[in-house]
Amino acid sequence: MRKYKLLLLFLLLISLVTISCDGWLDVKPQDEIDEKDLFATGNGYHHLLNGIYYGLSDQSLYGRELTWGIVDALGQCFDFDNTTSASAGWLSYGATNYAWEHYQLKPAIETMWENSYKIVANCNNLVQNIANEDPEKFYYKEREKSEIWGEALALRAAIQLDMVRLFAASLTMETEKNNVYIPYISEYPSYVSKRLTADSCLNLIIQDLEDARALLWKADSGRTFNVSLRFENNTLRESLFVDYKRGYRLNYYAATAILARACLYAQKPEKAYVYAKEIIDYQNKTNAFRFYDQTRYGDKKFYSDILWGVESLDLIEYVNAINELTNPDSYYHYYIRVANVKDNYFQGDITSSGCNDLRYKHWMYDYGNGTEYRFTKYEKYDNEDRTQAKINNYLIPMVRMSEVYYIAAEAIYKSNLEEAKEYLRKVKSGRGLRASDASMLNLDNADESNFMSVLVNDARREWLGEGQIFFMYKRLKESIPAVRAGNVIPIDAEHVILPIPDSETNLN
Repeated sequence: MRKYKLLLLFLLLISLVTISCDGWLDVKPQDEIDEKDLFATGNGYHHLLNGIYYGLSDQSLYGRELTWGIVDALGQCFDFDNTTSASAGWLSYGATNYAWEHYQLKPAIETMWENSYKIVANCNNLVQNIANEDPEKFYYKEREKSEIWGEALALRAAIQLDMVRLFAASLTMETEKNNVYIPYISEYPSYVSKRLTADSCLNLIIQDLEDARALLWKADSGRTFNVSLRFENNTLRESLFVDYKRGYRLNYYAATAILARACLYAQKPEKAYVYAKEIIDYQNKTNAFRFYDQTRYGDKKFYSDILWGVESLDLIEYVNAINELTNPDSYYHYYIRVANVKDNYFQGDITSSGCNDLRYKHWMYDYGNGTEYRFTKYEKYDNEDRTQAKINNYLIPMVRMSEVYYIAAEAIYKSNLEEAKEYLRKVKSGRGLRASDASMLNLDNADESNFMSVLVNDARREWLGEGQIFFMYKRLKESIPAVRAGNVIPIDAEHVILPIPDSETNLN
């Protein structure tokens, strides 16, 4: 009998689902609690879904490796030379150098892989059980059933989108794109799954996200999505995750944004634009995902424009395990540095009088020489008297409104350059840049031939520590500016297709 282990976390019962896995083709939970008991009530479905979200926050997934860890190291975002091999060797000597066999990187990738597919397995188990469930079992009936079902469906697609973007060729890699890489797992349990091309996987991901949208619309269409209700409301009523705190869940608008992300990666810009434009129209009408500077209250991550973020109660611990700043002698401080801040990020926006970009001001610390910057985006804001600081300290951004503008701009710039510029201008002005700043002037003067270089530069700033810039370079087949100034990383199989772990090489 398949069973589950549950964990009581705060006043919510959050299930941590432990899975014994010798490989992705044989994923099944260990015996703890009867599955029939788990799904006996609507709350059981909530417990399993809460456990899935809790699992996403692990350091092997979005708590580190899929955001500011391995994926950003692959994107050449950070210089790890000022860390130690013990604390970050798999990032400095491994991922930054694409040394797949590095003794620390190889097991880190395997753990990332295994835990991703464990979560996919639990999403599939939930989807299969809830599909034919009686809505009367849930407190909010059909609305609640649709919400849980839609979230699980979207989650399995979002996770596997990242697996495709890591372990398969992008569709712009002509030599490799027709090879088979990984399967798309949509059944539970899955014992035999055929490997597919990236294009086939992406089509299945898009279909799942479209289906998830239809379900989530039933739950989210009638509610307000302002930042207070998305993240800040502290009610403990039955409706906590049904009516409130939808920013911590893969809600309708976040699922729509990820669908736009998937369509753009699948080289379907017209579809990507339609989905992005839907969110932009909603934003224009409601101002729900506005750019807003609350840094004075401790919100360094600007969560007002985050559509979906994962809460990680261990995030500060993960950050401190790599950064060492407590030694009284600063000579013995170890920390992650942002690589080539002026050349690769802020360029002419840094002047003798400073830089207006809020991302420069709040996501890094200049040690005074203009060449060495400590990455501070995930470091703890010490004074947690304000709600904003408490949310900031444990929130991992997963989808931002800025990405929605980037997608729409990229999808439309060849046919309507001025509309595309306006989308990018919204992001830049929302992050504090003024009309007279160099990158704003570059945007004003951009034509079709260089617009994307202006957009990519802004995306590098925006996604620092969020694990998306590597995927953009890979999708565009554009060489990555390297940590070592003057060097670039080519988009080829050797550098951007992660090897499938040895335990999984016996796939069909």
